[in-house]
Amino acid sequence: MKKYFLLIGLIFLVLSGQRAFSQCGETLVDICHGRLENARFIKSWPVQLPARARGETLPQVSFKLPLTSGNTYKIFACNADEYPGEVIISIRNQNDDLVVTSYVVEQNRHIPVIMFPVSMSGIYTFSFYFEDGREGCAVGVVSVAE
Repeated sequence: MKKYFLLIGLIFLVLSGQRAFSQCGETLVDICHGRLENARFIKSWPVQLPARARGETLPQVSFKLPLTSGNTYKIFACNADEYPGEVIISIRNQNDDLVVTSYVVEQNRHIPVIMFPVSMSGIYTFSFYFEDGREGCAVGVVSVAE
């Protein structure tokens, strides 16, 4: 009987130890918030998506946030190292026009920080997905540059 308790305890320790070293979750939120520097925090979203299944559409998640004209917003994301996907942020205005993205297709390059000067107040949609539909975990952060 003691062997079973010891085995269950050992399994519990191993599983909880793996979580302690995992970045995806509160640890990643803390790391990402630490990159705010001289900006005022507005909102952050933790995002974890599965890999795209063959023949399926690209998994993504979207959030809406009001932005005010005259402000420049600093938008960035932090990726969890233990997942293969690198997050892409796309921002659309109230007319569903793409206004900015963190990935430049022509150059095959990720932009680490988006400085977005807003010229028209409104509700903007922030969409998060992972390059090539890979599994990923990230935190997206929106702040006002000061």
